[in-house]
Amino acid sequence: MRNAPEIIRKAGLKVTPVRLAILRLLSDSVRPLSPRDVHDHLMEKFGRNGLPGVYRNLEALAERGILFRIPGFGRERRYALCPNPDNPHQHHIICISCGRISEIEECRYHDGMMVGGYRLLSHAMQFEGICGSCLSQTNHTRS
Repeated sequence: MRNAPEIIRKAGLKVTPVRLAILRLLSDSVRPLSPRDVHDHLMEKFGRNGLPGVYRNLEALAERGILFRIPGFGRERRYALCPNPDNPHQHHIICISCGRISEIEECRYHDGMMVGGYRLLSHAMQFEGICGSCLSQTNHTRS
């Protein structure tokens, strides 16, 4: 990720070697990573680095829209890099086969609108599916 320092600064966070390493790791990863995965990588690179600090950094980056949390991979949440950190209103689709993540641009909801008698303050949607590449590979192997 070549603009990592600028993205972190623009989000109002301090640029640190650990945050840069986290973004680089998630940028290079083909799958969302757990805090333990990130911690193990940072231990190799920096030596001493506690798991609570990893959680704090991941959460700080997720709260600013640089990363997003992915529930549903067992009990531990995973994190991935947002495809477009400049867009605060994002929804994602994740390929359950290869882990590829894409942004979904269509959304009929906007914060402030009324939904079912409630004023919508914020929302997040996440979809799971199988990407075209994995579908074509599956089709080829079944032929």
